Amino acid sequence: MRTTRHLIVVVLTTAVTATLAACSANPAKLPMPSDLARNGYPLTIEFANALNLPAGAKVSFDGAAVGSVRNIDLTGDNVAVGVDIRIGIVIPADSTAAITQDTVLGDAYVKIQRPQPVSNSAALAPNSRIAREHTVSPAPLEDTLAVLANFLGSGSVQRIEQAIGKLNAALPPTTDDVRKVAATMAVDVRSLAAGTADIDRMLTGVDDITQTLNRHSDALESIFSPHAMKLWANLRLLIGNIGILLPSVGSVYTGGNWLVPMIDSLAVTVEDVSSTGTGLADTGMSLQRFLRTTLLPLLSKPAVDVTSLVSADGNEQLAAVEDLLRMLGAVR
Repeated sequence: MRTTRHLIVVVLTTAVTATLAACSANPAKLPMPSDLARNGYPLTIEFANALNLPAGAKVSFDGAAVGSVRNIDLTGDNVAVGVDIRIGIVIPADSTAAITQDTVLGDAYVKIQRPQPVSNSAALAPNSRIAREHTVSPAPLEDTLAVLANFLGSGSVQRIEQAIGKLNAALPPTTDDVRKVAATMAVDVRSLAAGTADIDRMLTGVDDITQTLNRHSDALESIFSPHAMKLWANLRLLIGNIGILLPSVGSVYTGGNWLVPMIDSLAVTVEDVSSTGTGLADTGMSLQRFLRTTLLPLLSKPAVDVTSLVSADGNEQLAAVEDLLRMLGAVR
């Protein structure tokens, strides 16, 4: 009886102890079972935050599991994630790392990627470090769910549905009509493909023009400078004034035909003066004598002294004309 009672006390004590131990244990601190890098070489990867990355999480490189997370420590503003990499795995020194999940509810793990493009950098030695500048921290799951909720609740799905509805309304109602439209588009695309040579020539011409403008960029800059703009403004005013002046000059030119006889006479006079050789003084005296002895007396007492009048056949007709005028009363 005493033995049975003692056994019951031991069982109860063991149960209470197990319950208390279970209540005080933190599942987040329990390492994940992993033997991916047993006896591997250590590396340290710095992240801005590690969020829910557990110890023992896998480490992948080139899509293959190559190690596991050993520990996670907080060092200043960074989170230092210690990992163990399997012996024989060569990781370039300029590789990048990220904490990622294959699915929304999947386990988080460390993903190491080669640099792009691939370089010939040295390999990471044991106890090396991938700096924070080459790592990407995961986005909080809450932020992802908030963005998804915002997308679903902000009407984006309804707008997509409306866009699809408009597209269906714009398309022909039957499949045959859709095939016709597709065939027409195919012909257009083939025509465009057949005219690529012309498109190339056009692009080549545009490129030549661009290069020419680039070569003369200094001249173009000078043409469109503030000083040149002032010159163009003054030139515009000059051309406008010339446009007003030209019609006036044209009217003088077209209506100045009356000047031609005067200019011809002046030219003949100048030629006569030049050909006589007597000089301007003799010509002036002859002109003065003509005016004084002939023109002025005629203007004061108009009269004509006719001394001879010969017909076309050479006969003298002065007497006959004088008789005719006397009969008319014109002379006495």
